[in-house]
Amino acid sequence: MRFAFTIFIALLSFSACEVIDDPIPANAEDNLQIGAISADSARLFDSLGIFADTDYKIDQALNLDDTDSLISFILNNTWAISTAPDNSNRRFITLEEFTGHECIFCPLGTKEIIRLDTIFKEQLVPIAIHAGGFARPRQSGDKFTTDFRVEGGHGELYQQEFNPGNAYPRGMVSRLRSTGNAGWEADINSIAADSPIAELKLTSYYSNNANVVRAQIQVIPLVPSSESFSLQVFLKEDNIVDWQKDAFSNPVDIEFYNHRHTLRKVVNGTWGLNLPNWQVGDTLSYQYVTTVDPNWKPQDLEVVCFIFDNDQSSYEVMQANAAYFTPR
Repeated sequence: MRFAFTIFIALLSFSACEVIDDPIPANAEDNLQIGAISADSARLFDSLGIFADTDYKIDQALNLDDTDSLISFILNNTWAISTAPDNSNRRFITLEEFTGHECIFCPLGTKEIIRLDTIFKEQLVPIAIHAGGFARPRQSGDKFTTDFRVEGGHGELYQQEFNPGNAYPRGMVSRLRSTGNAGWEADINSIAADSPIAELKLTSYYSNNANVVRAQIQVIPLVPSSESFSLQVFLKEDNIVDWQKDAFSNPVDIEFYNHRHTLRKVVNGTWGLNLPNWQVGDTLSYQYVTTVDPNWKPQDLEVVCFIFDNDQSSYEVMQANAAYFTPR
């Protein structure tokens, strides 16, 4: 398919400076930029999330290796569009919880996250990372056979790096420290009033027929910085009903437990994309185009993105946002 407007292809070599070994190979995505767009096409293209000033990072499994094929793919599919909340004047906060379906105390973590969610609402972005011994699936039987661990071994790498220990549930509020669920609210309150270093705009474009989501992300600096930051992109699914151990229930093994905010996919590698040094007035624009497992429920899927300090002594999450695949 050819188009009347001018297109140039900028194939960029992908080289991310990883902090530790990453199970996702360095060439797991193709990089494209779209050239000049005619005025006649601009309105339609804007509505579909096709932008000339964006770096497109495309799952290689899609075989979209030039701008013509990318644009044709977008035009020939139907997209549900959902926009994340405005965080231009608020610091949004991640809560990464380490959990597992054979952890008898982990339902306490779920209950605490539900409670905190009612207090902090959209400002809080919870993510449940199934990792470690409690998360291993059983090899036989009729329960605890589901593998909730994210493909690629990312959860185990996060567990190694952040060392939450074996006393689950454990969680990290914007990666400040690892604590039990009793410490999460205090950690949230300690940073909830902070001014953000950047605005993080996020729009999700989801195609059910193609099993693809496109995450359009704009990083808009609000303060100058010489520090080094990275952009991380996740997919997570809410309301997965399956087995869970619970020390406070009778019986202890619950067949129809509601697993919340489960990390499903690490889109751009364990440690994300290194961002260039920025100045106020810059806009860094990226669109991740990635496949979605057809067994996941679109109505409960979200794109999560966050900016973190990639200094190995910190990893602090400085800004975050999330958008459902389908409008709420």
